[in-house]
Formats: sequence, structure tokens, C-alpha cells
Amino acid sequence: MDEALVGELEAAIADVGALLVRARKYRRGQTGKGATLLDEALALGDRARRLHRHEALDPAAARVLLTAAAALAARVRGLLSAVRAAPEYRAAVAAHAAGDAAALAAALPAIFVGLEPAPTPPDLFYPLAWQRRGEPRPVAEVVADVQHYRDEGIAAEGDDVAPGTDPELPAVLLLGEAPPDEPVMLRFQSGACGRPAYRLADTGEFLVYAPRLRAPFTVLLRPALETEDDEGAGAYPVWRAALAAALATANVPAEEA
Repeated sequence: MDEALVGELEAAIADVGALLVRARKYRRGQTGKGATLLDEALALGDRARRLHRHEALDPAAARVLLTAAAALAARVRGLLSAVRAAPEYRAAVAAHAAGDAAALAAALPAIFVGLEPAPTPPDLFYPLAWQRRGEPRPVAEVVADVQHYRDEGIAAEGDDVAPGTDPELPAVLLLGEAPPDEPVMLRFQSGACGRPAYRLADTGEFLVYAPRLRAPFTVLLRPALETEDDEGAGAYPVWRAALAAALATANVPAEEA
């Protein structure tokens, strides 16, 4: 058995899987040709494992599977290109750039799987990074972050894997509940975002499609970490008090979570 060839085959099959993860967040990736591609990828992986298990994955068989994997990857890439060339997708990108909330609302649910309009979202939360390498960040840094979010807004993000977004349709991700393991977070009261919100059915997270989310918020500070065993628990009370004082000096509203 040619181990190098087997490794190449494993990488090729993994590449197909990664491409399918990207494709299946779109509705086109889970219907019609998209559903067929998943079935073919699963069958290809099963065939490779079966041959390997029976020590029948000789170079000739591996090359046949490599050719099939390359062809399958090309078809998934073609599907992704078709998604982004589709009229509804181009309309959504144009609406996002123009800030046209109505046009975006009409287009988005037809593009992404599991994306639901949330006309009356609950209070929404955005956790803040408060540690670096296990130690509390300097209070001045955290306050500077908060002031930046207040004055400039939170920048939208989008990548090829995250559900409900991609590089051309970025969004700000917010949580529908205050996470118990996050001691510092921003809270946007219901309706305060000023832009339509959408809920991801699988995770319960919310997305706001805007280049930047600039809206009023309150900083929530938990009185203590979730457990005394949490890293940084000993330093947290003093750090929290200093942060609360600095936020007050900066005229940033803050309250206990």
C-alpha cells in the first residue's frame, strides 16, 4: 500500500467535505444537485474506507478514487459559484451595500438555510474579551474597545463557513441570552439595533446585516465568575471594580448582570 497516495486521497476527500460544509449553508447546497453531491461524497468516503479496511486500496484503486474526488470537488466549487452568481444573491449583496433593509429581508431567507426573520428580537448580547493569556486585560484596553463600539460601531464579519454569512454578506453576530460564562458583555435592548435581526434556527444566535452595528448599549458586568475554579477568578473582583469605575468616568452605562 502506497501510504503517500493514501494520504493524498484522505486529503482530497477532506477537501470535498470542507467544500460541502461551505455549500450546505446555502439553500441551493441542500436541494437538488446540492443534496446529490452530499450523497456522492458520503459514498466516496465509504468506498475508500472499505477498500482500506480490506487492504484492497492499491495504487490503481487509489488513483480512481482521487480522480473521483477531484471531479466531485470541482462540482461543489461550481455549485458555490452558481450560488454567488444567482440573481437573488446578487440582489442581496447590492441591498446590503445600499443599506436597503426591505430588499435584504426579501432575499436573505431564500439564500441561507435556517435563517428566520426576527421582527421582535429579545435583548441581544455581545461578549467582550476580558482576558489575554489567562490574565485580565488592562482596563484601559477594554474601555477603549467599548468606546470604539459606541462611537464607530461593531464591524460585521462573514466567512465561508459560518452559517448565515459569507464574505459578501457579512453580519454582526449577537446572542439571544446572556452567556453565563462571559463576565463582561454589551446588551442591546430589544429593538435598539435599528436594523432588522435574523435568527439562526440551529443555534438561536441572531444576525444583524449591516457593515457596522452602531446602536445604544449597556455594559453588563457579572459580580463574579461562574465558578471559583475559572482562570482569573482571584483577580476578577478587583479588576471588575476598576473597570466599572473607568466606564463611569467614560460616561458608558454599565450595570450588574
